[in-house]
Amino acid sequence: MFRTCHHKVYTQNISIFRNALFKDLVTPNSKVISVCQKTIARHYASSEKQENKLERIYYGPLTPQIRAVKIFSVTSSAAGLAAQPLILKEAANIGSTSLIIALCSVVGFFTFVTPILLHIITKKYVTEIHYDPETSTYKATTINFFLAPVILEFKAEDVVVPDIPGMFTTMNAKGKPLFIEARHFTDPQYYAKIMGYDKPLDFKLGEEQSSDSKSS
Repeated sequence: MFRTCHHKVYTQNISIFRNALFKDLVTPNSKVISVCQKTIARHYASSEKQENKLERIYYGPLTPQIRAVKIFSVTSSAAGLAAQPLILKEAANIGSTSLIIALCSVVGFFTFVTPILLHIITKKYVTEIHYDPETSTYKATTINFFLAPVILEFKAEDVVVPDIPGMFTTMNAKGKPLFIEARHFTDPQYYAKIMGYDKPLDFKLGEEQSSDSKSS
């Protein structure tokens, strides 16, 4: 009889202990923490997957040099703007109009004209191209006037190769001229696909002209 009562009391204590432990573990705070952990883990996994699925297929070798030249140009322009009032004051003290015009021309050229010309030349240069195999989308990166990266997304059908390429222009992607070099692709097939060299040649135009000449 004593053993039976002891067993019942022991069983009840175990059940009470389990219920109390379960209540302590399953609290509103623990639920919120678990949900936040799952959400953070899900977002982290999705962003990591987004980064890993992009493949860099092109890198422009002149990217460091272009960045260095643009940094020097922007820095010299800022220095020229800061020193311009002092230069004009010293030129005004001399009292020579021709000297003032010459100084303003030189300072204005190096302050405004040089950065603009450099940007016009380098804005077409593609620093990197990443490829997304799931969507067959290319992401070309260029540098704007303030050294910030500009990403242009396009597909192979959005590319137009001009018959007469312009200055520093290899192709037009969505109407924007870009400059790339074939030898700096990781695989030449990417360059051939972007430029449309993998498409079959169309000889229908020649056949139509020959048929027209025969009928006439």
